[in-house]
Amino acid sequence: MMPDELAALTHRPGPGLHRATIILDGTPVETLEDLPPLRDRLLFVGLNPSPVSVAAGHYHQGQLGRTFLRRLMTAGVIPAGTPVETADDALIAAGHGITDLLKLPTPRDVATDAELTAGVGPLWQKIAIWRPAAIVFIYKRVATICAGRSLTESWGHLPGVALAGRPCVLMPGPYAPIEQVDEGLNFVRNLVAALPTDRA
Repeated sequence: MMPDELAALTHRPGPGLHRATIILDGTPVETLEDLPPLRDRLLFVGLNPSPVSVAAGHYHQGQLGRTFLRRLMTAGVIPAGTPVETADDALIAAGHGITDLLKLPTPRDVATDAELTAGVGPLWQKIAIWRPAAIVFIYKRVATICAGRSLTESWGHLPGVALAGRPCVLMPGPYAPIEQVDEGLNFVRNLVAALPTDRA
């Protein structure tokens, strides 16, 4: 990796729009830039950006995405009352990061398993550089692709699953029963509380 590529990969943007243009298969594509975490903070990994989010310049602006952001507030990852429209800025301010397994925007979950699997290597490389405390998968499909096998867990720590030596965690699904959501968010709350404070 060239020094300028490394610098771009480790740059932590400030608040504002997070749109970026990247080259995919020789074609410029407008997407959302990676928001790297500080070392020993959490990295949230989604599936791929929605066109709504890219247009807004902020992560998770669709209906399911906004549910995820509100759950981050409930779990104390970001402050309660954070405007959903700019919640990714609050995530950065708290030291955490967010990215997607696939950077190509689509309105629905239409990527093939092969397309998503191709994103695992680049994600692994980013994690090795960023060194977060843990990887938090937003959706089970992402966790399954990264694990390379089916998963029985509905939420929480994924035993035997690690990326670049970092433990992996699964958020409750968007349609999970309220009991699972409460238990899963309590797990995330405890995970955040256990993070080291000397590198915040």
